[in-house]
Amino acid sequence: MMKPLRSLGFALVLLTLSAAAHAADRDEATGATGVTLYEISERVTFDQTEGVVFRNATSPLQGFAALGTPLCPSELLISVPRLQSCTVIATGTDSVSTVSGIGPVSGTFDVVVNAPGNSSVHVPDLPVITGTFSGAVDLSFAVLHHIPLGSIVGTFTITGTADPATGVMGALPTPIVLPFKGTFRMPFKLGAHGRFERSARDHAAYYLADDLQTRMPVRAFERSTGFPDVRLEVSFGN
Repeated sequence: MMKPLRSLGFALVLLTLSAAAHAADRDEATGATGVTLYEISERVTFDQTEGVVFRNATSPLQGFAALGTPLCPSELLISVPRLQSCTVIATGTDSVSTVSGIGPVSGTFDVVVNAPGNSSVHVPDLPVITGTFSGAVDLSFAVLHHIPLGSIVGTFTITGTADPATGVMGALPTPIVLPFKGTFRMPFKLGAHGRFERSARDHAAYYLADDLQTRMPVRAFERSTGFPDVRLEVSFGN
């Protein structure tokens, strides 16, 4: 499955420019299961269909894929021995019922490296793997019970990789389809009587663990311009 990814030497060697930045924090965040993405911002609109109001959202995402997972295959170590994780960017759109908290999601993603000419601290911006994703989100815990958790199931489809000689993106003859599932963790603070409340900018914020009790502090790199980010943890497989 990874043969199309073996020949990315031209572009992937550039990963050495950005592999060390915040490596310890971000690698801890990705764990060893897949991809951790953060919602950098969000644009929301509402519409109504057959009496049901839908919340429509579009969000740019950025995060990291753990080494050895489908979006950061271990074959990359041939070109980049110091590689510890891969940077992933995406844009996703969903339409969620305000009654059930369930709806479809789709979008595009890229695995990116630092383009030639960038400084070593520049945000990675040159795609070397590209594709789409689709599936369904379930935010019923958040919508119906005000618990800051959600889930997603779907597929990533790798449609292109960079040419090793030029760095130019080309389409794969046969796209690679990767089933995945994931967990949304919405940042919160505890209000009166221990209730979950939206966390304000620059205030202490937490994510809720799967046991519905443990609070995990939002770390500095999990904020965008002071606002705590929604965190999406993805693992591959059925």
